[in-house]
Amino acid sequence: MRPLRDLLTEPLLHLFVLALVLFGLHAVLERGSGPAEADPSLVEISSADIEWFRTMWKKRMGREPTVEELRGQVNQVIRERILEREAIGMGLDKDDVVVRRRLAQKMEFLFKDLATLKEPSDEDLRRYLEDNRDQYERPARVTFTQVFFNTDKRGVDGTEQAVKAFLASPEAVGGEPRDVQQLGDATMLPSRCAECDAREIQGRFGVAFAEEVENLAPGSWHGPVVSGYGLHAVYVQDRANARLPAFDEIRQQVQADWISEQQRENTRKTYQELRLQYTVLLEGMPYDVDLDNSQTDE
Repeated sequence: MRPLRDLLTEPLLHLFVLALVLFGLHAVLERGSGPAEADPSLVEISSADIEWFRTMWKKRMGREPTVEELRGQVNQVIRERILEREAIGMGLDKDDVVVRRRLAQKMEFLFKDLATLKEPSDEDLRRYLEDNRDQYERPARVTFTQVFFNTDKRGVDGTEQAVKAFLASPEAVGGEPRDVQQLGDATMLPSRCAECDAREIQGRFGVAFAEEVENLAPGSWHGPVVSGYGLHAVYVQDRANARLPAFDEIRQQVQADWISEQQRENTRKTYQELRLQYTVLLEGMPYDVDLDNSQTDE
């Protein structure tokens, strides 16, 4: 099985398949080119074309096209082919940036299609997951309750004293109060954050608050904890460390990412092989960066 896998990743095979694909596309686009060359006014729509229109319509709309709808599709293609021939005859395809980019985009799609020749094994995907574990690791999460004390209302010293008084009160000593909204000062901030990661906490309370909460031990009240709004008493109920999900949980996502990377790498390598066949003269500046920057934007 190994020789087959090596064969499927061989760049020469990719170029061979690409040549076949391009030849096939050319044959499809120029189908009936013999009569067309003899009679440029001939536009041929085959029964296979009509059946393809019917199939694509059903796939897109979920039903068979009516006769009028099918006739509309055929008329549209006839119109496109006539206008295409007239445009080419007038030379409108020459030096057209839109046409050039569209053709280049089609080539890139072909490069990506070639990358799907190889189906990844679980071994491939596990190796990819391990090499990119930071991309899939679930961040640490914490569940906490906070009571807010307003420094604008109480002043810094008064607010610190209020937090300390709360921490020594029966409500705090007895554990987590059932209704913390009745304690502290009024605020629009949420009194509870359930299974929140550092980014969520930063978005709600600020960076300094998030960094301090990250180090608080569960099962007791802490404070004063500083945020951009004032001071807080914080009770941490639970904390979950960062973890890498089980392979089976994220296999589909890993496979999709693996395929995308293979497509990008295949595009880069195939372009480099094609690029080596060309000589580029660029007046006015050095030209030595093309091969190193040949990856296309996603």
